[in-house]
Amino acid sequence: MDNLNSIDDIKYFVKEKKFVMLYFSSDGCNVCDDVLPRIEGLLNKNSKVVSGHVEVQNIPSVASVFGVFTIPTIIIYLEGKEIVRQSRYINFIELKEKIQRFSEFV
Repeated sequence: MDNLNSIDDIKYFVKEKKFVMLYFSSDGCNVCDDVLPRIEGLLNKNSKVVSGHVEVQNIPSVASVFGVFTIPTIIIYLEGKEIVRQSRYINFIELKEKIQRFSEFV
């Protein structure tokens, strides 16, 4: 999972990659720390998804630019278009199904 440290890095990452998952978290968030390994495990099973990790405390403007008002938040993009968003309570079953379904288009 690539660490993204600026708004420009995030926008470039989403624009240049075909199938992207962004994981927004915060340092000291226990839920975020617990969810991250599960997300990484899910992504290891699907090599078509490129992932980026954004620590929101390092980029205060990320909330307004990407509409991330709670953490953890996952946003999935296909060809630069947002197709999935989950925040706070991540439904891993649904997330896995959506990744598998959209992987067919990549």
